[in-house]
Amino acid sequence: MTDDLLSRLARLDAAPHDELAAVDLDRKEQLLRTVLADTGRPGRLVGAAPGRPLVRRRVLMVAGAVAAGAAVVMLAGRLSGSGAAGPLSSADLASWTSTPNTLPTGGASSAAVKWCLDDAKGFPGAGATPRISNADIRGKVASMVITQGNDALYCLAGPDGTGMAMGMPPTATVPAGRITIETTGSRGRGAAEFNYALGSAGPDVTKITLHDHGHVVHATLDHGRWTAWWPNGNPDGLLSGNVVLTLTDGTTRTIHSKSLMRW
Repeated sequence: MTDDLLSRLARLDAAPHDELAAVDLDRKEQLLRTVLADTGRPGRLVGAAPGRPLVRRRVLMVAGAVAAGAAVVMLAGRLSGSGAAGPLSSADLASWTSTPNTLPTGGASSAAVKWCLDDAKGFPGAGATPRISNADIRGKVASMVITQGNDALYCLAGPDGTGMAMGMPPTATVPAGRITIETTGSRGRGAAEFNYALGSAGPDVTKITLHDHGHVVHATLDHGRWTAWWPNGNPDGLLSGNVVLTLTDGTTRTIHSKSLMRW
């Protein structure tokens, strides 16, 4: 390597280490997904629609190459919502149930809805009339999707005014008998660690059951979008077990999560 090349490399600016705001992080992630989706690279379909899921970890590191300039994008940041060990307490997570219940409109759940709606004000789409879908409660923790205009966010909130919210991709059009996993992730640590997964489903999918790290998770499915979360999964936010689909004709289809992740 010549002295001239070494000198030019030394003048290159290092990537900034400042933590990105949640709204900027989600915008950059959406841009990155758009770039990656435009590369035209082939991929296998084993019960999954085309597309790669976005994996969010405690420290998010997402890299992708832009074909024209071979540029690499690196993102690091934190999602909205934080706590000493995680955005949800270990006591709240200990109340988790495999099958969700419908989120009631009153009582403690109303505080969770308010927390999520308040947090949504800082995300893209703020100002549009919010619409809540995929609303459920597992133990003490409420989960929901808030859509504002063309933007949506996923929110988890406990009864004590703590939680997390993050931007998410729009619902995808998925062929019959298939689902996508569009986002997976992990938050918290120790007894306060939990995982989540989000995606879209084909029109004939009536039930989605995830098997991960000893947990059986019955997802909430609402108009083509499914959501699920559970405690004590993979700290890196990756799925490792099977996903079972139940279809309108009563048949089931078992898919390994690795074929859905398509890394």
